[in-house]
Amino acid sequence: MLTLLAGTGCVATDVTTPAEPPEDPAVETAVEPVEPLVDATVDVSAQDTLTLNDRIAACMKDPRVVVGAVTVDTCVGADLFFRAPFGGNGRTCATCHRIDNNLTIDPKFIATLPPTDPLFIAENNANLKDLEKPPQMHQFGLILENVDGFLPDPRTHFVLRSVPHTLSLATSVTLPPGSQNPPADRTGWGGDGAPNPGALRDFMTGAIRQHYTKTLARVPGTDFRFASDAELDRIDQFMRRTGRSNELTLGTVVMSDTRAETGRTLFLQVGCDGCHGNAGANIGTANFNFNTGVESSRNPALAAFPHDGGFGTRANPDGSFGDGTFNVPPLIEAADTGPFFHTATSIVGAPAHNTATATTIEEAIAFYTTAAFRNAPNGFPIALNGTQIDDVGRFLRGLNAAFNAAIAIRRINAELAVVAQFHNTQLAIQRQLIRLANVEVGDAINVLSAVPNLDTASLTAFKNAATQLATARTTSVEADRVTALKAARTLLNQASTGIGKNLAYKIGEGSVMF
Repeated sequence: MLTLLAGTGCVATDVTTPAEPPEDPAVETAVEPVEPLVDATVDVSAQDTLTLNDRIAACMKDPRVVVGAVTVDTCVGADLFFRAPFGGNGRTCATCHRIDNNLTIDPKFIATLPPTDPLFIAENNANLKDLEKPPQMHQFGLILENVDGFLPDPRTHFVLRSVPHTLSLATSVTLPPGSQNPPADRTGWGGDGAPNPGALRDFMTGAIRQHYTKTLARVPGTDFRFASDAELDRIDQFMRRTGRSNELTLGTVVMSDTRAETGRTLFLQVGCDGCHGNAGANIGTANFNFNTGVESSRNPALAAFPHDGGFGTRANPDGSFGDGTFNVPPLIEAADTGPFFHTATSIVGAPAHNTATATTIEEAIAFYTTAAFRNAPNGFPIALNGTQIDDVGRFLRGLNAAFNAAIAIRRINAELAVVAQFHNTQLAIQRQLIRLANVEVGDAINVLSAVPNLDTASLTAFKNAATQLATARTTSVEADRVTALKAARTLLNQASTGIGKNLAYKIGEGSVMF
């Protein structure tokens, strides 16, 4: 459990000794692994004794609240999201939505977790051995979901889905005009992930029943408790204020890398923008569902498991439930937030990047050149050759890296406000803010360096910013910390503007919470 927790809420222990021993100066880059920032194993008994008023009181003292970097309600919502077990089996939202892995999990990240992690409770608790399918979780990052109800038996009436990130939800959950309501918001891979009335705030209710339960009987008050309305409101506020709150205008964006700029033009011309308007999740201002053939292209290793029917509960001849459509996710965040589809998806028959399971943004793009997409009910021909797939990938990688820079800068600004008022106290929270900023910088480095010669000047600026943030995080000298933070911020602004023009993201206050 993080030492920054002071028994209640998310208030850091007040460290008054300037000579606190420095932490490991490792920089979160492609070279060095990212040490988990938030231990998802919470002190269940301690957390379950906390009332909402306890969490509010703690957040009122949180340095980020005191300096105005975040509101009390968003702080409380984050505390509930990351740490509240709601009387259940020890899992929290942070079990699957990890702040140090872009609020999602994937097989690579899962492989770094200790065997005692709450994610693996089905492997460690006989009462919950059927809560998950551990081999498929480890191999593909798939979680067992009873999206169509628990009857007649939750052990057979299920689907396996990957974990979508929860970034920028304020931009991606708006119901299309005239569409079925409930659900009131488009949530989850199917667009109907929250129980009635189906708003984003109701998503937590479904998550508690599905993932937090002590037994498969799922008896409220015994196996878990539901969040109160006041708790749901604050969790909803936190989720809506994490990531970005605005859309780009791709018609005005100009990418510095020639091939990325070609990719931007292709994105607008071949049909990508038709569903992912401005590389977001919307057509206009609303989020739609489509049947794009992903389910027909899932990895053959999943053949023995139930098919996923997506939205709704209509019974189908193949045993699935739903109308076959799935929710459109945003693409600005995509390059470093795989999984890219609701299931482990094979790419077959593409001009390039064919693979058993898509794990890169280029492989995800390649899917849309295959017969699986072209012949789907909502599919159409997309003519991209291998080079053009890579060009679109370079474009999306650039958007993602600029987004990483924006989140890192938001966290640096919060830390500068904290250090200005708290100086060399509250060092635990200060160092975690810096560390989180550097996690984003590391993501940008990975995103850009994964392909040849992409935004090399920006890549250098990101690497130099990572070095400055490592210095800021480990130094015990306040003035040196401030100097390094400001230097990192300057470098990140240079990196972002070097990627392209008109790539301005408005980052929500929830992004400074952990």
